[in-house]
Amino acid sequence: MKKTLSVLLALLMLCSMAVMPASAVQNKHEKCPVIFIAGSSVDLVDGDQNPISTGFDVLTDDDEGDGITKEKIIETTMNILLPFVMEGLPRDEWENYGEALYEEFAPIFEESQLDGDGNPKFGTGVAKAEIKKWDDNAFKDHGKDGNFRLRDYDFRYDWRLSPYDHVDRLHEYIKTIIKTTGCDQVALVGRCLGGNVITAYLDVYGHEGLVKKVVYDEVMSNGSVAVNDSFAGKIKFSDKHIQAYVAESEYFGEYNVGIDLADMNDLLIEIVDRTVDLMTQTGVIDTVTGGLETLYQRLYTAFMPAMLRATGLGTWPSYWSSVCDADFDTALNLVFGEEGSESREENAGLIEKINYIRERIVKPREKTGDDNLYKKFVNEYGVEIAVIAGYGLVNPPIVESYDANGDCTVDTKNSSFGATVAGVFSTLPQEYIDSRIEAGYGDYISVDKKIDASTCLFPDTTWFIKNKHHDTFNQVVLLSEFFTQYEGVNANENSRNISRFLVVDPDNINSVVNMTEDNCADGPWLQTIEQKPTTESILASLMRFLTALLKLFTQLIEGTFTL
Repeated sequence: MKKTLSVLLALLMLCSMAVMPASAVQNKHEKCPVIFIAGSSVDLVDGDQNPISTGFDVLTDDDEGDGITKEKIIETTMNILLPFVMEGLPRDEWENYGEALYEEFAPIFEESQLDGDGNPKFGTGVAKAEIKKWDDNAFKDHGKDGNFRLRDYDFRYDWRLSPYDHVDRLHEYIKTIIKTTGCDQVALVGRCLGGNVITAYLDVYGHEGLVKKVVYDEVMSNGSVAVNDSFAGKIKFSDKHIQAYVAESEYFGEYNVGIDLADMNDLLIEIVDRTVDLMTQTGVIDTVTGGLETLYQRLYTAFMPAMLRATGLGTWPSYWSSVCDADFDTALNLVFGEEGSESREENAGLIEKINYIRERIVKPREKTGDDNLYKKFVNEYGVEIAVIAGYGLVNPPIVESYDANGDCTVDTKNSSFGATVAGVFSTLPQEYIDSRIEAGYGDYISVDKKIDASTCLFPDTTWFIKNKHHDTFNQVVLLSEFFTQYEGVNANENSRNISRFLVVDPDNINSVVNMTEDNCADGPWLQTIEQKPTTESILASLMRFLTALLKLFTQLIEGTFTL
């Protein structure tokens, strides 16, 4: 079913590894069950266990007799925009328009939202049959041959909720697997939002010593600048980075990874055209290029808070773990209104859950030294932690941190727990590199001079994969299984000839090879833009970028994007 979007300006704001030869380093095998915890990749159902219509799939041509046609969507969009353009924008008044936007679109996305106490509306969540399937699987010993694999045990959960809502059930799941397998401990592997569940679990139950090892694969539990800046209103426009984002989306789209821009959305483009025409005709903007950038920056407080709540994104506590402490109050005020407001009162229970994440995860993870939350897991609970981070791709370039290197979803600095990372189009200064080499950290500098791994929280067990898209997964399977099933695995020893810095095989995006001088070049999506930094106008690149955001946002709402 073709998916479309009736809110143009809201979108402006929203933002298996290749087998390698055996190494001289021999690592002793250890039997340890692995529990995999994915991100937002589980379909949701309503209280009657029927699949729920979450978000944009209801905004389609009238093929279901619901009266929602292309013309109706355009008419609704323009009717909402018109009074705002004529009255709100010139007077710099946002409140009425934001309220109108929320009232118009909240009913469309209501099944995605959580209520004011942070609980699912209409009994939505993971299907009972899905949970039972994996709960029953905990009674099967998948390690009878002496080896456990990454997908032997999956933990399924409603990724919208606070990660603390899942820790008790995960605890019982772990105890069942331990009893079934006869092992003393388990390993946990989390992707993206799955990292939040692991962190919350260790915060509550880590002292019981049931977890031996953890792999954080491109997680958001240590923050995400794209989410942080969007929630906190740190908005900035970059034409060059938009072009790179579109180029990489088209590149990976050819492999059915991420967002495919081949099927351009005619409806969205038509709404853009009509909006620009309306604003130029009414004199709101003088020129298309300069005016769009100004408009883009000014509209945030009107559109994004309303859409974050209407679509549900702002009501999902798990996403709030990506906001840094310094921006937390600003983000809460933007999404839920100032202290004492009606919206704050209506969402008091939800905000309490969000603030609990702030106190238990956000603030402790920002501490340094042994006071750091993750250092506590290692030093006090004996947990061994490995980290996998992707880089070389542009994150959604609509925020102040648009130049942050990442995997198209999570920035590398945060996903690696503190690496020093060059911008997308740059390298680390040679003076900096020389100083690190002199200090004895030369082995931690990537061949392409974009990463210094020595500043990571766990520098000896952190691996980097260049040109890895967040939506690809097979590359990390072997590395995750190797770390969880063998003793003493680390990046320094080049265990099994797997180096600290890897790069996606250009001939197979699901495989990786060790990084060398010969294969460390930037991806074509960056090389092209560097050669032609202004090949598209701001309007043209913005239109294409909006379509990319449409599909990304659709996947996020539906839970089909493998975060």
